Amino acid sequence: MYDHIQEIKTAFVITLLIAVYCFSVIMKSMAAHIEWKTICSVIGFLIVAVADLWLFIKLVRIQKASKNSFDNLQ
Repeated sequence: MYDHIQEIKTAFVITLLIAVYCFSVIMKSMAAHIEWKTICSVIGFLIVAVADLWLFIKLVRIQKASKNSFDNLQ
C-alpha cells in the first residue's frame, strides 16, 4: 500500500510540474499573440489538470483506506 501511495504522489508531482509549464507557455503565447500555440497550450493544460485532479482524488481515497486499515489493526 505504501509503494502505491508513493507512486501516485510521484505521478501527481510530475503532472503538476507539467501543468505549471503549460500555464507558463499559455502566458508567453498570449503575450506574443500566437493563437495556435495558446490554443494548444490550453488544451494540454486542461488535459493535465484533469489527470492531476484524478490522481489527487485517488491519493486521498487510498490514504483514507490506508488509515482505516491501520485503525482496524489496533
